[in-house]
Amino acid sequence: MPYKPSGKEETKFLENYDASKYEKPSLAADVALFAVDSGSLKLLLIERGGFPYKGYWALPGGFVDIDEDIADAAKRELNEETGIDVSYLEQAAVWGKPNRDPRQRVITVSFVALVELDSVKAKAGDDASQAEWFAITDYKKSVGETDTRVTYTLRGKTNITAEVVFPNNRIQEITAEESGGLAFDHAESIAVSVELLKRRAAEIAQFSLEKRQREQAVRVVLST
Repeated sequence: MPYKPSGKEETKFLENYDASKYEKPSLAADVALFAVDSGSLKLLLIERGGFPYKGYWALPGGFVDIDEDIADAAKRELNEETGIDVSYLEQAAVWGKPNRDPRQRVITVSFVALVELDSVKAKAGDDASQAEWFAITDYKKSVGETDTRVTYTLRGKTNITAEVVFPNNRIQEITAEESGGLAFDHAESIAVSVELLKRRAAEIAQFSLEKRQREQAVRVVLST
C-alpha cells in the first residue's frame, strides 16, 4: 500500500525533499544456486564476460533496477546469466565494504537457492561467457581459540580452492585469506551460503524440491 502523508506539512516536506543530498551506492543481487548430484553438492558459477574480473568465475548476479524488488532482481539476473528459473530464494547476507567493487560503491544482497539438477539446464547468457556446475569438495570448518577457518575446493572446468576466516560466532565479519581466483568477495559469499544451507537444509529443501528428493538432498548438504 502506498504511503500516505500525515498532513500538509509532511506532504510539503516530501515534495521539497532533495534526494541528491546524499551520494547513493549501487545495489546488486547475487545467487548461490546449489544442486545435489550423485551424492555431492554442486554450485553454479558463471565466467564473467566483461570487466571487472573478466574471465574470473563468480556467482550469477547483477544490478537491481530502481523499481525492482531485490529478490526479483536476483531471480531475473540468475535467469539472464544462466537460463535457470527458481521459485524460492533465501537471503544469505549483505556485502557492503566500500572497496569491494573497483567500479563504484556497490552493495550486494546475496541469496541461496536449491534445485534438482536434472530439472534445469544451465546456459550462459547476458554478460556471462560460461555457466558451469562445480562440485563442492574438501569443505572443512575448524574452530580455533578466537577464529573459525573454512576451506573448500570447487571442482569443475578448473579447480578453485578458497580459504576464509571469521571471529568465532561472528560470520558476518568474514574475510578471505585466499580467494582461489573468484571474483569480488565471492569466496566469502560462497562460504556463508554453504553455512546457511547447512543450517536451513530441511526448510529450504521443503520449499524448493519435490517431496521424494528432499531427504537425499538434506543428507548430502549436511555431509558436505
